[in-house]
Amino acid sequence: LKSVIEDVNSLKTLGSDSTEPEALKSVSQLVFRLLVAGDLQKAQTSMRMPKSPQIKGFSLHPAYVSDPGRNYAFALAGGAIINGSRLCGINRVKDEINLTPPNVPKIATIPLVKYLDSPGVMINGVPVNRRALIKYVTTKLDDLDFDFIADESHDGRLQLLLDSEGARHCLNDVPLAYYELLSIGQALITSPNIIRLSRRIEKFLNQGAQPTAAATGE
Repeated sequence: LKSVIEDVNSLKTLGSDSTEPEALKSVSQLVFRLLVAGDLQKAQTSMRMPKSPQIKGFSLHPAYVSDPGRNYAFALAGGAIINGSRLCGINRVKDEINLTPPNVPKIATIPLVKYLDSPGVMINGVPVNRRALIKYVTTKLDDLDFDFIADESHDGRLQLLLDSEGARHCLNDVPLAYYELLSIGQALITSPNIIRLSRRIEKFLNQGAQPTAAATGE
């Protein structure tokens, strides 16, 4: 529990709002441990809180999800606030395509597993779930020369797609996939359910740290 609250607090301190390489690397590692490695779910179970942690964040707009790759080369759900501006529903249309951007995507609160399995980005009509995206960014920022070709699993294929086609789409020279990672980080630290869980863990740890009357001889 102590490591979980330390990771959550570290993520809050970072803010998950910087595109600097070291900040992105730190956020990716924290999000990976909390969400993909399952530390957050284990903490909730340990605290005897029912069900799964609930994450509140932006959903990928249906206009992107339903596109077979004919119109959009890349799209993300987003939601992160960077330099005072919220980035959500960003897309890159294909050459010679002129489309009116869809409305701002909806905010939904969903269970952790469903959140990780839902698409955070679309690349040429292929949905990339948040789990694969977190794995990709964490691995890529730890080893820029990592070869994603060797992993033939479903998530491995998605990570290869992010590393090849996905990496072509940037904002201010930063791959758009990294902005989706920041959105995941901000969704994590601002979700009401996670805030309640953090407070319960801190209260539990503080109670355990207080010396009892017997221990102090009073």
